Amino acid sequence: MPSRRLVRVSESIRSVLARLVTRERTLEGKLITITGVEVSPDLRHAQIYVTHLDGSSPDADVIHTLNMLKEQWQGELNKTLHIKYTPRLHFHVDEAQRRGDRILQIMTEIEPPADEKQ
Repeated sequence: MPSRRLVRVSESIRSVLARLVTRERTLEGKLITITGVEVSPDLRHAQIYVTHLDGSSPDADVIHTLNMLKEQWQGELNKTLHIKYTPRLHFHVDEAQRRGDRILQIMTEIEPPADEKQ
């Protein structure tokens, strides 16, 4: 279980990045959500998990765009957060949402219609 400090830093990073995503012009039209942040115990690395609802952009394109912005965003984190190290950002697509949607789809497919229940 992560320490309270790591949880606070993770939430602070998520909050700042969520704000940066909404105001970034290169991301206009892409519905990107920061779903989670995991910071390493030494605060030098942060795994950033994102989802996007823009079906026209493949995951790789979204991650590529975020990676192009990461140095600028690390600078913003450095200005905003008052911690010893500014973590290096590593972006990943969060697959949990898709897995959950797929499980729900399968469950509705195997569930008998209401008139057959009883």
